[in-house]
Amino acid sequence: MVRILNVPVDMILFSQINIALIVLMCNMGPISSRAQPQNMTLPHDEVEALREIAAQLHKKDWNFSDPCSNVPTFSSPHTDQYNNTLFCNCSFPGNVCHVQSIFLVGQELDGVLPPALVKLPYIKQLNLGQNYLSGSIPREWTSTKLEFLVLSVNNLSGPIPSYLGNIVTLQALALESNLFSGTIPPELGKLINMEILYLRANNLTGELPTRRVVF
Repeated sequence: MVRILNVPVDMILFSQINIALIVLMCNMGPISSRAQPQNMTLPHDEVEALREIAAQLHKKDWNFSDPCSNVPTFSSPHTDQYNNTLFCNCSFPGNVCHVQSIFLVGQELDGVLPPALVKLPYIKQLNLGQNYLSGSIPREWTSTKLEFLVLSVNNLSGPIPSYLGNIVTLQALALESNLFSGTIPPELGKLINMEILYLRANNLTGELPTRRVVF
């Protein structure tokens, strides 16, 4: 059942949103934060995808030589208000790692949402909140299996894309405090796994879809 959060807009602090979403993440399954063995490697195509993502976001301080190492820029997700972390799941056979989570919160990023995210086939969690990102949500993301997506407190605009309803794995979606306009697409009612949805503080009009969507 979708969790309805009837809190005034001026009381919805980003830290509160993070707490609610982190609770949901804990219910998704364990995430290990241990340092990975030296012989664990990230496939070259995922490293190149990270380069593309960094360019599209205008992020300039990622270390691509060893993205899955347990260094401050690439550590396990945490709940800090300003968060600059990448997490790799290195439990796959053959000493192979895959990018599973990207948290870039409050990093003053002023690019666009990266279409290249679709090139990370194991990505489940993405938090780009509290930046200056513009544009809209890429259609390419419908090919991902995202479970946790936070785009709050940015400069995203236009209608909320109806194709978001195709990311049926989504359990948490936070779009509040942007410049989205128009009506809430009824296709969001297709998100049968949704538990948390934040849409407040946008320029949305009309009625809510009848299934599993809260405002």
